[in-house]
Amino acid sequence: MIRISRHTKLILIAIAVIVGAAFVIAYVYYSAKNRAEDPRVVEVKKMLARFDKLCSEKGFDYALIKLDSIETVLKNTEAYADSYELGIVYNNRGSVFLQQALYETTDSAARQSMLDAAAYWIEKSIERYTGWMKKYGAMQADSLMIITRKTFNRSDPAFAGHNYERVVQKRVDDLLLAQKETPRRISVAYTNQGIIRRHQYRQDEALQCYIQAIKLWKDNVTARNNFNVLMGLPPEDRSIIDRLFPPEKNKFD
Repeated sequence: MIRISRHTKLILIAIAVIVGAAFVIAYVYYSAKNRAEDPRVVEVKKMLARFDKLCSEKGFDYALIKLDSIETVLKNTEAYADSYELGIVYNNRGSVFLQQALYETTDSAARQSMLDAAAYWIEKSIERYTGWMKKYGAMQADSLMIITRKTFNRSDPAFAGHNYERVVQKRVDDLLLAQKETPRRISVAYTNQGIIRRHQYRQDEALQCYIQAIKLWKDNVTARNNFNVLMGLPPEDRSIIDRLFPPEKNKFD
């Protein structure tokens, strides 16, 4: 039988208490965070997670249907009909068509049709992001709060059982984060557009897309490497440190 000293027992008990406390804190934190989500669109994030899974499984047709559902919810919910979130939907839709064009068909006509569809939706995403930034990108928190309250009707039954002030504050926090993050999203969209143009043999347009992407987000390695390919330069040799610890960026959640 293995004997455990009193000192060791005390350490194990302390570790168990710390782990238990951490679990409780995490549970309370994420429960509070989830309760702060706008209940009118809370299903959107679940559908986005499902969309990601469908794409990883190459269930592209179902993924597109999921995006249709997300778009419908956003467009029919006050405060989201002109939101940056629609740009995410459009870019994702374009990305699906791009993946299908590059990896899921060998028919040239079908491939061209998919590239055209991808280009259309990516352009829509750029327009949505750019329009949102022009309207809201420079607003301060107090102005965003005023606008948010106008589109979050306190008497809406959807808010019953929710802390209205916390929900509103969460939306304002999301908008402030989006002000910082949307330029990166536009950069990603321009990168996708550049890939599309390159496969359509429109190299000059592709080059301009990559240049614009890099201007918006200098750490966009995909855009930089695609730019290098077009210029006949070798791809960047990212160090192991860069690969393990890429430049920090805010995430949309």
